[in-house]
Amino acid sequence: MLLSSILKVISPAFLGEAPEYIHTRGEHILLGLGIVALTLVCSILIGLLFCVWLHRNRKIFTVDHSSEIDEGTGMWNRYYLSRIYMTQIPRKKRHEYALVCIFANSEKVERIYGHGVMIDYIMYGAEYCRKLIGSHDFLTRIPGVGIVMLMHVHDEYLEHELPGLLQKIMKFNEIHNFLDFCRASAGIYRLRDEDDDINECVFNAWQTAEQAYNANEDLRFCSEEMLAAFDEERKMRREITKAFEAHEFQTYIQFYVDTATCRIVGGEALTRWIHPEKGMIPPMRFIPFMEREGIIPKLDYYILEEVCEFLEDMYSRGIENFYISCNFSRKTFSSFDFVDNCLEIFKKYTFPIHMIAFEMTESVSVKNVVQANNNAMRLKELGVKILLDDFGEGFASFYDLTEYPVDGLKIDKALVDNIHTVKGNTILRGMTRMGHELNMTVIVEGVESDDQVKELQNIKCDVIQGFRFHRPIPVKEAKETLIKLSETA
Repeated sequence: MLLSSILKVISPAFLGEAPEYIHTRGEHILLGLGIVALTLVCSILIGLLFCVWLHRNRKIFTVDHSSEIDEGTGMWNRYYLSRIYMTQIPRKKRHEYALVCIFANSEKVERIYGHGVMIDYIMYGAEYCRKLIGSHDFLTRIPGVGIVMLMHVHDEYLEHELPGLLQKIMKFNEIHNFLDFCRASAGIYRLRDEDDDINECVFNAWQTAEQAYNANEDLRFCSEEMLAAFDEERKMRREITKAFEAHEFQTYIQFYVDTATCRIVGGEALTRWIHPEKGMIPPMRFIPFMEREGIIPKLDYYILEEVCEFLEDMYSRGIENFYISCNFSRKTFSSFDFVDNCLEIFKKYTFPIHMIAFEMTESVSVKNVVQANNNAMRLKELGVKILLDDFGEGFASFYDLTEYPVDGLKIDKALVDNIHTVKGNTILRGMTRMGHELNMTVIVEGVESDDQVKELQNIKCDVIQGFRFHRPIPVKEAKETLIKLSETA
């Protein structure tokens, strides 16, 4: 009864009509109570509906922390750093913070000592980093970069504290009786209020740390000059994309000669970037960059295709007592689809597979040694020769002999330069003898003089490569040279 009376009173009010029967103060009170009651009921219904919707969509309001954790170490990762930077560091106070990257070449540690030791190394360093950071600082691990700290500190503090931190991290060598591979350097990028892309800031800190590492320095602050250089690298990435489309990467061949007869027996495929405006860009300008950016496999397969076309042309002309070696980064060589990708290219050609050899370089560490070894075995079964490039450059070269089915060694130029010293000559003799005892072909790189040739003939290495005989030449010139030799043979 009460509800029906209320509705009779309030319904006309909502319709904009003046109820004729409202004449008393009591009726006015009844109208007010009705409006309040109806509002309350509506509010409750709306609240219930919102609770149901919130329950069904609660994930929208929940941070998925699992995506912010580094799988290898359990530390916070790049995504966590990005969220913290955007939500907890006010724009007007960014200049008070610095990004500190600890670069320790953990990838090389992994290749030499294994994945488990590499993780132990990172965790060991992270423990000391935690003692350095304050309550308003953040510690993360970014694979391929290193340990990255977002710190609310002054430069003077970093200059004073970081050298000690790095020394503690490098104690890892002594604890495990390792060679001096576990070395660390720090790169510092002082943030600016206008820095909105934290990934770009991480890149700046990482590149600064890598430069400090290569210069054997404890730490280095990112300067305006360095930022300009980093910006050039970003431009280079865009230019590289265009270079593939415009076929600016060209294949050059540097011939190998038999040590005893000095006759051409093969060649190495080299890459040259012929820029339409800058001219020839040296490989050392773009190869390390492409490795770091993860785009080196594209170049590797691009050159392989060029080499196959070259060999197919030579084979069609009756020239098959000749081989070409192709360089592959270890990143490419250790990928799961490497052999399948090569087979996809090979099936388009008819030249004998013994006319091609694959070189593994030491510039990029192998994250999957087992896969790289399986790839090498499959390639050998097909008839592809496997060469180990830059042999003698470091301890890792001897490690590689135990891991991979190698057919040949390419001895590094640095050893050839010391061939006239007693130690240098003895080392080259020992390497050549070792290679022969392991049924490997020994190729010596960087030969530039007759005296070096004479010593190498005495040592009885198998193949020579260097400016003394041949410089790298474009594919067209290489074809003409081989055709002339075949006609005079």
